[in-house]
Amino acid sequence: MSAPPERNRDGSIDVLTVFSGSSPEDVSHARQLWRSLCMPTPLESRLVSADIPQRLPVSRPERSVHSGPPPPRAQPPTLNAAQQREDERQRYLSMAAQRKETLALLRRQREQRIQKELLSAAFKPKAPGDKTPRENTTDLNMEEEMVRQLD
Repeated sequence: MSAPPERNRDGSIDVLTVFSGSSPEDVSHARQLWRSLCMPTPLESRLVSADIPQRLPVSRPERSVHSGPPPPRAQPPTLNAAQQREDERQRYLSMAAQRKETLALLRRQREQRIQKELLSAAFKPKAPGDKTPRENTTDLNMEEEMVRQLD
């Protein structure tokens, strides 16, 4: 186990720097040289920095209530608000109609794709492990039934 570090006259701890056989004046100059060559700690590692404000900004006192006009009061819904609600309702209805059209188009495209697959299934070469055309048609029938159930 090493000996505890000793403090010098100037209060610094001398652990790593050893100047044996040198005059005290040379030791003092060498220490000053090494201290001047040491890089300062980076700003991020310092706990307190002059460049960074250390306190949160103080909130300003609120102005008196009498200094300005009174705040506007909430008014009951007017005809304008009812018109806005009706416009929004119409917009949602049109969105729902567009969604239904899109689903119908997708359903038709899927049915067409299934029909094309059924037609081409007879001409496809059979690979080992493939299902027979009869099994393919039952799977396709099940898919068609599932599409019909979506309505």
